[in-house]
Amino acid sequence: MARSAKQRLSQPSTSMTVTTTSIPPPFSPAPSSLHPFLDTLDPSKVYITHVDTHSPTFKKQIFAVPVFLNLAITVLLIWRISYAVPTYLGLLASALGHPNAYTIDLASTPRTSLLRIIAGRAIMFLLDWGLARIVLPWPVTFLLEQPANPVSWRWRCGFRAREIYIRVSRRWGAAELVGPEARKKGAESAFWRTRVMPAIERAYVTGKTGYLMMDASWDLDFGAMVRATRLVDEEKVGLEAFEKSVWCYGGPEVGWLAWEVWKLDVEQGTEQEEARKKIVAFKDRLTAMGKENLFFRWIEIVQYESSQEGGFTAERQAEAVRQARELFQKQGVDFEEFVGEMGGKEGLPGMEVHD
Repeated sequence: MARSAKQRLSQPSTSMTVTTTSIPPPFSPAPSSLHPFLDTLDPSKVYITHVDTHSPTFKKQIFAVPVFLNLAITVLLIWRISYAVPTYLGLLASALGHPNAYTIDLASTPRTSLLRIIAGRAIMFLLDWGLARIVLPWPVTFLLEQPANPVSWRWRCGFRAREIYIRVSRRWGAAELVGPEARKKGAESAFWRTRVMPAIERAYVTGKTGYLMMDASWDLDFGAMVRATRLVDEEKVGLEAFEKSVWCYGGPEVGWLAWEVWKLDVEQGTEQEEARKKIVAFKDRLTAMGKENLFFRWIEIVQYESSQEGGFTAERQAEAVRQARELFQKQGVDFEEFVGEMGGKEGLPGMEVHD
C-alpha cells in the first residue's frame, strides 16, 4: 500500500555559480523557478515527476479498486475488533485473578482439552497479531497517514485530464546516485541503469497511470503531488515544469539537480514522426511508379539483416544498401537518383549508413 513521504525541508537553495564539471551528467542545475517547491522535498531522496494524460474516467476506475479494497478491510477489522475486545478483556481479567468464562480449571480440565484450548488461543493470538501488524496498516496509510495520503490527495486534487505524479525513491536515494561516496555517479551509476532508466522508459510511463507505478524501488509522494498541483492551480508554475524529469539534491555546492527527460522525448518524437512521413512518401512514390513491390522487398531485406545475430551492425546496414541498390537497378530504377530525390538516406531504416 502507498506510503506518502514525510515533508522535510532541504538545505536552502543557493545562487552560487556552479561549474558543470561538478555536476554528473546527464544532470544540470534545476530551474530556479522550482527552488521553493524543491526545498520542501527530502534531499536524501531521488524524485521523478511526470504528467499523466490518461482519461479521468480511467483514473477513477483504477482508484476505485484500492478504495473498495480498503473499505472491505476496514469493515473486516471493525467486525474482528468487536469480537476480540471482549475476549481479550475477559482473558486479562482472568489473568488478574477474576474468574470468568475464560478461566481454566487446571485440576478438572482433561489434558487433551487443555491442549486444545491453549492451541486455539495461540492461533487466535497469531491471527490477530497478523491482522494488526500486516493488514491494519493498509487502510491506515490509505486513509489517515500524514501529511498526505491517497484519499486526501484525491480529495484536494480530484481527477484531472492532466495530473502531476511525483515518485520518490524507496530504500535508496541521492547518496547512491550523486553522493560524495558514490564510486560512479549520474548515468554511470548502477542505480541509474537499474532504478532510474526503467522508471522513465517511454512505453512504461505512457502505458500506465501514475497510481500504478508504485513498486519496490519507487513510492508516490502524495504531499508533494498536492503541493505541486496547488502551485500550478495558483499559476505560480506552469504544468510543463513537472513533465517527465528526474530530480535529486547534489549537495550545498550544486543544490538541486534535474534531468528534463521530456525534452529528449519531444526531440525523439519529432525525429520519429519525420522518419515515418519519409517512409510513407517513399512508398507512395514507388507506388506511383508502379513499383510498389520494390518497397516491400526493401522492407524484407532490412528485416532479414536486422534479425541476424549481433544486431543491425554497420556492416549489415551496408549489405542492406547494396542489396537494395541491386534490386532497384533490376527494376530499372536509378537507386542513387531516387533516394536523392527523396531527400537522402537519412531517416530510412537500413539506408542511413554512408558507403
